[in-house]
Amino acid sequence: MMLGELSLLLEKVATNANAAEYLTAIIEDNALGKPTQTTRQRSAKRLTELYCLDPGCTLFRLLRHFWSTDQDSRPMLAFLAATARDPLLREMTPFAQGIAVGELVTTDEVAKFLAEKYPNRFRASTAVAIAQRIASSWTQAGYMTGRTKKIRTKPHVTPADAAFAVVLGYLCGLRGKMLLDSIWARLLDQSPAELTSLVEEASRQGWLTYKAAGSVVEITFPGLLRPQEERAAYEQN
Repeated sequence: MMLGELSLLLEKVATNANAAEYLTAIIEDNALGKPTQTTRQRSAKRLTELYCLDPGCTLFRLLRHFWSTDQDSRPMLAFLAATARDPLLREMTPFAQGIAVGELVTTDEVAKFLAEKYPNRFRASTAVAIAQRIASSWTQAGYMTGRTKKIRTKPHVTPADAAFAVVLGYLCGLRGKMLLDSIWARLLDQSPAELTSLVEEASRQGWLTYKAAGSVVEITFPGLLRPQEERAAYEQN
């Protein structure tokens, strides 16, 4: 998920920059400190694949919006954005969440699950390489800790992360209580009570409006989404 590279880039590029300026920063200005032109171009390509790097893209605009809230939010913000654009990372993550906190996680186990989930799709060597990259992303997001010996941990999640997860569900057409049980909300790895508490705090921070009366839940995003984004979300519903 290239958290380090994304962090460097967003630190060095102005919040009002356009898409071309992000690519210029990576390739021409070498904002990421890459040793060759080839590695700069490769980094630009992968970061664009994962995060779009275009403020005209709703996902990236919202990522950049929440990025400035606090540093603790950033690993999960980046992970949520990456999973929105990388189906393989998104579909594999429930495997990590199914491992008990404190348990050892091996690359071989991840590769085996990948091969079982997608039979005949990857060669054995490719599955191991993908498993290593996915495990690295999980570590960056906080689902596990350790470099070679990885231990399952519970990720640190903030109200900003919860707001981002909920608005992603909203943009996919979900409404009300379903927003608290979307794929994005489940990726936060929180209990229903913990998630509700985070969303309530996000509401107090003004990132969304949360109202609950019994089993009826209403969540809206006044001031967060642009009119065209609201229209697109409405059409998804």
